[in-house]
Amino acid sequence: MTEARTTYRSVFASRGFPALYGGAALAMAGASLQVLAFSVAVYDATGNPALSSAAFAAGFLPQVVGGAVLPSLADRVPARLLLPLGSVTRAVVAALLAAGLGGVGGGIALVAAAALVQPLFTAGQSALVSRLLTGDRYVLGRSLFTMTSMVAQLAGIALGGATLQALGPAPALLVAAGVEALSAVVLAVGLPRLPVPAAAERWHLALTLRGYTAVLRAPLLRGLLLRWWVPLGLFVGAESLAVAYAGELRADGITTALLIGAPPAGAFAGEVLIGRFCRPATRERLVLPLLLLLGAAPLPLALTPPPAVAVLLLGASSVGLAYALGGQAAFREGLPAGREAIGFGLMGVGMMTAQGGGPLLAGPVAAVVGAGPAMAVCGVAVLVVAVPLTRSAPAPQPA
Repeated sequence: MTEARTTYRSVFASRGFPALYGGAALAMAGASLQVLAFSVAVYDATGNPALSSAAFAAGFLPQVVGGAVLPSLADRVPARLLLPLGSVTRAVVAALLAAGLGGVGGGIALVAAAALVQPLFTAGQSALVSRLLTGDRYVLGRSLFTMTSMVAQLAGIALGGATLQALGPAPALLVAAGVEALSAVVLAVGLPRLPVPAAAERWHLALTLRGYTAVLRAPLLRGLLLRWWVPLGLFVGAESLAVAYAGELRADGITTALLIGAPPAGAFAGEVLIGRFCRPATRERLVLPLLLLLGAAPLPLALTPPPAVAVLLLGASSVGLAYALGGQAAFREGLPAGREAIGFGLMGVGMMTAQGGGPLLAGPVAAVVGAGPAMAVCGVAVLVVAVPLTRSAPAPQPA
């Protein structure tokens, strides 16, 4: 019997999912708006690009530290309390930044402190998705969050750009606070009351790391995590060189924007095509071909083609990111009972680390050989790891 394709309608028909999705989308847009507005505010106040970059990084790097401790706590707090609390926290931070509390240094410290606890809320959200959705609806639901993250980031940046131009950074931060507050209301009102999973032991600081160890000891889970982390980091390394590529070719602002926008656009298309129009077994079979597309498409960039060609190559390559849809259901089903948030927390921390590490590796290569050849090197690296990583987490065999 042929397995039917899951529809978005069936995903949204699941109890509690519309509120979770709506609240998360608002939170993503608010976070993007806050990052943009605060970075501009710091640059306007100091004229120092290094401080502006630090303001941007402060919202991300501390999450790696928080991710080592907090996700296990998400399994012990009701989602209907935890997720609105996350939105309220971000709303308060945005409002305090708008007020200029503590100047530039205080603002950066405030953003870093909020980022430190963000993995708690992220893990709670991922665990709730796994409780609200079952079977292939879970895979499609995860895909929806990936696509929405891309759209929400673009919407937040567009809203931020318009607000910044019309009113300035402080009002833009207040708008971000309002969006996050609205997210909290949607989550508090719409999420169902679900019992907290029974905990085997009391929570303590080392519990998350112990949970990570247990997850990584499972060969299938470890293989899937490495398959998701390593190629993603290598691709983001190539993606991070888009501005440098445009600069080397003296491209105009519109072309530069197209180079930056090509990867999220291609990734969005891949999520729709593979997530919505492919059956679960087909997604598993497409993991290796999509990984090969991810690595092969950037190879012509070694010749530094015109920007229009580079836009097409980056867009085509990012379609291959849909390879990550393979194995989602197996990962969810393989997590130890009561440690769902820990597993998803580990996934998120690894992805964030990979996205930060990829550019750190690609940048020095580009300084030596140029942006285009460095992007091609990243593609070669993806091709080198594609087959071993696919074999390390083979597709589950049908019963």
